Amino acid sequence: MEFLHNLNHYCPKKNIISIGNYVGIAQKAGKTAAGDMAAMNALKTAKAQLLLLAEDIADATAAELLHLAEAAMLPVLWWPDKVSLGLLVGKSKRGAVAILDEGFSRAILKLCEIQQK
Repeated sequence: MEFLHNLNHYCPKKNIISIGNYVGIAQKAGKTAAGDMAAMNALKTAKAQLLLLAEDIADATAAELLHLAEAAMLPVLWWPDKVSLGLLVGKSKRGAVAILDEGFSRAILKLCEIQQK
């Protein structure tokens, strides 16, 4: 999938384990919305701070989530696949995970060397 806007980023491989650890801790703290519909709801209600999308998410779903993220000016990180994204949050495969906490979002973005606006 091509970049739709400059808020799209790929997770650097050197930090992918650390990023995954932060996502898992955020899940345990109740600060994630895991799954397409949950992430969409978090974006619509302005609760999301960061959006992680699996590279193998359906194009139509990705387009809708990216549109909502762009409207909210939220950064989007691309994760390698739905299976591993779901495992991070202790669930079956997930195409999207929204991080709801600003602190977790900043920590993840710092690992990616991305400045949050």
